[in-house]
Amino acid sequence: MTATTDKSATDSFKDLEIFGKFQLFQYLLICLPIMMVSMIHVNYIFVAEDVNHRCLVPECDGSNPTVDIPEWWPKDVDPKCFRPIVDDTKYDLTNKTCSKNSFVEVIEDCREWIYEDNNSIVSTLNLGCQSWKSTLVGSIHNAGMIVSMSITGWIADKVGRKPTIIICSIGGAVGLIKVFVTNYYVYLAIEFLESVLASGLYTVAVVLLIEVGGDSKRVMAGVIFSYAVYVGEVLFAFAAMGLKYWKTIVLVIYSPMLLFLSYTFLLRESIRWQMIRGKMDEAKDTLKLITKFNKLDVSAQEITEVSNTDLRFKFNVMVQKEKEKIKDIVNSKEMMIRLTVTSFCFFTSSFIYYGLMVHSVLLPGNKYTNFVLASLTSFPGDLIAFYCFNKFGRRVSLQGGYIFSAICLVVQTYSPDSITWLKILLFLLGKLGTCVCFTGIYTYSLELFPTSVRGSMVGCGNTAARVGSMLAPLTPLLIRHLTALPSILFSCTAVIAALLLALTPETKTLPMFDTIAQVESHKVKVMTHL
Repeated sequence: MTATTDKSATDSFKDLEIFGKFQLFQYLLICLPIMMVSMIHVNYIFVAEDVNHRCLVPECDGSNPTVDIPEWWPKDVDPKCFRPIVDDTKYDLTNKTCSKNSFVEVIEDCREWIYEDNNSIVSTLNLGCQSWKSTLVGSIHNAGMIVSMSITGWIADKVGRKPTIIICSIGGAVGLIKVFVTNYYVYLAIEFLESVLASGLYTVAVVLLIEVGGDSKRVMAGVIFSYAVYVGEVLFAFAAMGLKYWKTIVLVIYSPMLLFLSYTFLLRESIRWQMIRGKMDEAKDTLKLITKFNKLDVSAQEITEVSNTDLRFKFNVMVQKEKEKIKDIVNSKEMMIRLTVTSFCFFTSSFIYYGLMVHSVLLPGNKYTNFVLASLTSFPGDLIAFYCFNKFGRRVSLQGGYIFSAICLVVQTYSPDSITWLKILLFLLGKLGTCVCFTGIYTYSLELFPTSVRGSMVGCGNTAARVGSMLAPLTPLLIRHLTALPSILFSCTAVIAALLLALTPETKTLPMFDTIAQVESHKVKVMTHL
């Protein structure tokens, strides 16, 4: 009778790990800030886009000048950067009207410009003839992401997933200050600050998704995370298309982030993190909430009375007697191999993904439409990742995705320019393969690293990814030397990533380890059986 009762109790506690209404609600809560932060991450594409402009010549331009080059503009004078100087004598003789002969041979640097519209900070902050300044906004934003992701994983491991998500979600709202800024360098400082405060959400959110969903939803968690990012990008494109004026875009995109303060009451902490950190009372409270939401046949009294040791055993969680530190990671050869391989894969995925986004401007059509199409291309990639990861395994799917992407990009580069549809098709297929890998490396890295350092290690990977996204916008410069050079570079990094993955294990059938010691122990067992 006792054995039967124990078995029944064990089965009841197993039900707590079944994906139900509680997990679904938590997934929704986690995805909302992911979508908002993904909008912030691409805000500069339209908010800081270059605006057509020319130099203002007060003596010649009327009360309502346009950006079109006037007939009187001197030949061989750059209208964006230089101002022709009016010859007062000729100007007076022609009744104060200008012609091509109304200027002296000397020109001067332009100080005042006419802009086609005021939809970008370029016109508001008067950045005419300084295109590098608008480009720098994106680089500064990505630099902030590197800082954020290098520390957010560590913070999430130390203080918890929930408070870190709340801080990142609300922190992005600091970007609202940008609408009041009139100085370019102050604008850059706020862009950097908002990125530092918000971008780390990418690191901690995917960790919480996979820990809330449990082992059976590990691949789905990675796909949902990526879809939340893509949905955010598409929504931002539509918002920019409809609103156009950059201050309105900023107000609409950033203001809702203040509402995430409510997550103090709505979002729940990861049970696995609570258990591994010895916060068993908080873990039991969360479990009681799960039984209530999911209507499970487990009483609150059963949860209260179960011993901490038994509860950890039921959830296959090992408590840390000593906190694992950076030294423990460095001293573990297996952990360092995994960190090196996943970091390079993160770098490669981001480098190719954002590199292709930059090169997609070669596709015909409206810039907003192109951005939407580029984002929509990512959706089938994640579905393919979801299918392949479950069908063939994580590692081989990643290797196949990288090789497929490399082949498509090289063939696309050398395909005839006259066959436009083929070049576009191969381009999109290459991006499709990259999306499979970008989604896949998140899921794979989460499974490779134990709970104790998972946030920190994924944070390192995300940092490597940001380095890739910073370098990606520079790749068009390589076309000056060789048209195929960007594609060759993308393909080479993809092939190297595929080869490096041979050094890491397949995780499809492995459990979620909680400590470095468990990882090392499993490695020894595998080597013993070889």
